[in-house]
Amino acid sequence: MTLTTPVVNEYWWEASRNELTKVVERYNKQSWRKQVDPVTQKKWQPRKPPTGSWPLLRKTGLMQNSAQFYTMQGKKGMFYAETVFYGPYMQYGTSTVPARRWLGIGQQMLNPMAKVIKKHIFKRGKVTLTAG
Repeated sequence: MTLTTPVVNEYWWEASRNELTKVVERYNKQSWRKQVDPVTQKKWQPRKPPTGSWPLLRKTGLMQNSAQFYTMQGKKGMFYAETVFYGPYMQYGTSTVPARRWLGIGQQMLNPMAKVIKKHIFKRGKVTLTAG
């Protein structure tokens, strides 16, 4: 019996995390333009009147424009976004502001992320084991 398997890169997270972060950032920015929850793809709740003429969650653009996406070494699969102090209030809501999740990873991100991981998790070589 002969079995051939790919060689697994144990450091796949370190090799892929910068590229994965760019994929997550691009996806979230697309969700902002559509004004949808990045996890569920549902529209954000509208503001209560009286409202201004600016797009939902984008009066000045400071919150979204200042968002910095990053990962940390050794924290596999964890993505972070740093922004202005009121970003979490928009994400989770308050007693007077409904939650409008503007950061997240939805089901539709699994395939694009898997492609990046696949590229980095398997080294070019293969191992062949022969028994018997």
